[in-house]
Amino acid sequence: MPRSDVIVVGAGPAGMVAAKTVAEKGISVTIFEEHSEVGTPTHCTGHVSLKGLRRLGLDLPKNVIENKITSAIFHSPSGFSFSMSYSTPVTYVLNRQLFDQTLLRSAMKAGAEISTGVSVTSFLKKNSQVVGVSLKGEEKRVSQVVIDDEGVSSTLLKRAGFETLDPSKTVNAIQAEVDGIQNVDESTVELFFGRKTAPGFYAWIVPLGDGIGKVGLAAAKGNPHDLLFRFINENSEAKHKLKRCSMRNLTGHPIPLSGGGIKSFYPGLLIVGDAASHVKPTTGGGIILGLTAAKIAGEIAAIAVKSEDSSARTLSHYERRWKKEIGFELTVMNYLRRLFDSLGDKQYDALFRYCRLLQLNETLKNERELDFQGTMLFRAIKNPRTFLALSYLFMTTLPAILTSRGDVYREDV
Repeated sequence: MPRSDVIVVGAGPAGMVAAKTVAEKGISVTIFEEHSEVGTPTHCTGHVSLKGLRRLGLDLPKNVIENKITSAIFHSPSGFSFSMSYSTPVTYVLNRQLFDQTLLRSAMKAGAEISTGVSVTSFLKKNSQVVGVSLKGEEKRVSQVVIDDEGVSSTLLKRAGFETLDPSKTVNAIQAEVDGIQNVDESTVELFFGRKTAPGFYAWIVPLGDGIGKVGLAAAKGNPHDLLFRFINENSEAKHKLKRCSMRNLTGHPIPLSGGGIKSFYPGLLIVGDAASHVKPTTGGGIILGLTAAKIAGEIAAIAVKSEDSSARTLSHYERRWKKEIGFELTVMNYLRRLFDSLGDKQYDALFRYCRLLQLNETLKNERELDFQGTMLFRAIKNPRTFLALSYLFMTTLPAILTSRGDVYREDV
């Protein structure tokens, strides 16, 4: 029976970083990807922080970077806006297909192998331990460790009877590439909040330049397709920018927002990426935190192979380490998500006006930590303006949290 020391299921960014980390230790690793081409279909906006990329040591080719962003405008339900601006780029918009393919080349250069167009149908188990995978067509491959990067579907985890993502903490996203965007600053992303626009999350316009951009939203309820077209055609600010746009490459996908709230290891198995919900509950971004955890997964998998011990005791160090690295951040962001979910449209309007009144944009203009938001908030809260804004948010949402546990479906107040 064919064998690899480590098998990675799925060629998402997290899977490929884990594979590269394993291969760099001189250990054989094979990636199985169900699609025929890595990086397709593209779901994510590819909007990532420059600081996060640098922290991971990712020096990307110029053709991967579609745009450089220096500011963001936040639109309240009634159309009131609050903006944040920086003197130099703080985020990049990446071409996700080229980004994924760059990570693949890096993993293969390190020694990883990949088989595309190959579906993994189940985990192989022996005495409750994962010892490999079954492929479509009855072929089996054994390994000492399997790293699961299958994504939010968690199909293999469900079939194996393992813990999976909480559907109630998942939002459904939809996004399109568009031509003909007007009246936008090409270095500015725009975010739109409100229960009529995107209940339980937000909508976005991410420019790429020359009238091209990415437009989408995610929502906890409702039909994302219908919400997107209503946003484009009925939102007064969006309509002004998108009324002449043409749409292509419309894709949809769920985003897990439970913030790593599931078990991420079992005997012989490590779980990375969206399947482990290594995603920011505040923004839905999963690249930086996901790759941070994936590198740890690769290191622990290598230790397990070299020690010939892939027991739960050995692999549990993966969860301990990623929680030490990003667990605090996810905890804070989970709490912030509950606060945001408790806001009605009128409260969002009031909050944005209050932040503008406090000139919070001036207070935070030197703060570029967009991924480790817990650390950023605890640093920024020392400023009286930030403290007042957070106090207002807490006091506004506390009654709703105590009575409805942050239910996004409660009536607006």
